[in-house]
Amino acid sequence: MTPQLLILAALLTPFIGALVALCLPTRPKAAAWTAVIATALTLAASIALVPVVADGSVHAVHAGNWPAPFGIVLVADAFATIMLVVCQLVILASLIFCAHTLSGYYQRRHLYPLILTLSLGTNGALLTGDLFNLYVWFEVLLLSSFSIMAMIRGKDGRAAAWRYVVINLVSSLLFLTAAGLIYGKTGTLNFAELRLRFGEEESSFLIDSSAALLFGAFGIKAALIPLAFWLPRAYPQLPPAISALFAGLLTKIGLYAFYRVFGMVFSDGTSFPHQDLLFVVAILTMVGGVLGAVAQGDMRRILSFHIISQVGYMALALALFTPLALTAGVFYLAHHIIVKANLFLATSLVEKHAGSSDLGKVSGVARSSPLIALLFAVPALSLAGLPPLSGFFAKFALLQASLAGQEWIASAAIVAVGLLTVFSMLKIWRAVFWGESNESRPAPLLILALTSGVLALVAIAVGLCTGPILALAEQAASSLLEPSAYLETVLQQSK
Repeated sequence: MTPQLLILAALLTPFIGALVALCLPTRPKAAAWTAVIATALTLAASIALVPVVADGSVHAVHAGNWPAPFGIVLVADAFATIMLVVCQLVILASLIFCAHTLSGYYQRRHLYPLILTLSLGTNGALLTGDLFNLYVWFEVLLLSSFSIMAMIRGKDGRAAAWRYVVINLVSSLLFLTAAGLIYGKTGTLNFAELRLRFGEEESSFLIDSSAALLFGAFGIKAALIPLAFWLPRAYPQLPPAISALFAGLLTKIGLYAFYRVFGMVFSDGTSFPHQDLLFVVAILTMVGGVLGAVAQGDMRRILSFHIISQVGYMALALALFTPLALTAGVFYLAHHIIVKANLFLATSLVEKHAGSSDLGKVSGVARSSPLIALLFAVPALSLAGLPPLSGFFAKFALLQASLAGQEWIASAAIVAVGLLTVFSMLKIWRAVFWGESNESRPAPLLILALTSGVLALVAIAVGLCTGPILALAEQAASSLLEPSAYLETVLQQSK
């Protein structure tokens, strides 16, 4: 298949799968199989794009053959392709867990069409080449994720769902206002056109104000402090199989938008608007998130606060804005999507085995089920940054970048937050996995153990084969700092 067909397949496959699954409201197993097959095909198309973009080339699809900036353009470069692969891998794993762990209440409520719609929105946001369609795909993500969150029963669940949708509607309002300001001044929202136009002028009120609005919009979606209050109240209310999906995707798409818009569109290759503010916010997010995690007494809540903390690492990489820092940031994004999703899936296995995720109610899981203990230990150690797992190389590269830039505060934060992350993981291990077992439940289903095991093996493989993956991440970083190939590919039909 040509690169253009592979790009289209990344959107059409989940869309068609969602339509088919929607026609199976009384057959949840058939809908689940439809979703799994559609996601597996999308993952295959995403993997097929990797060797195509590995040399730094960029490929685009101009809808209706309309030239940019008048037509809709879909663009696949190294950055978008890395994100496509890891996101689809996590969606596939979450679907398998949803099919085997969720009650009939969730199965009968169009869960699988909604997850495929979420996948469609994710892929669209990664591949879009203009700001307005980024907003549209974010709305697809919002509607599908809110519909899933609205399934939560109970007063706390409804409150979490409403809090989630209200704060994200505020984000959408900020986003749309910024897009209107930019279009009113420049007459275009195409990323490539905007890069050329913003690169030709000095800092202006338009650039600063629109960047500030987008900073708020993306900051909410990425859960940066002080805009992260909604996340630890919402995610623990969801079943872990769905939390894995949300944890792997939603905040990371917000970060991807940060990288794409601020790192490429607004930047001149050396800096971008509000870079110093992002630096401060990133460190506050790292520290605030990990302190929140240390204070919790439930696995779900600890992992939810860790999402915030780890988002700070990735935002810091963008704030440093050097080739090494951006390479570390892209690598960190890919690593964290897989590891964080797997931690929630392992939590699902703990709950299925021990009946709870409360640290005060569960103990001795390592004795009663060594397999679950192993499946949790691998992503936990990777999140903490222990070698030779993927998290070590992500944090080490970011630490190198901060030391090279003589950013001593950032370097100290990276080390300190890493140690506190280790402490919080040990807190879970001591309470949940150590000690005498007080449960005697069956071992997890083989398919669930295999699914979580595959993600654990990916984390190990990334750590053992860091060279080629870092090289691909370096290509992604280069396309942000020096997007000449991106501009040429997107604008070639305009000439």
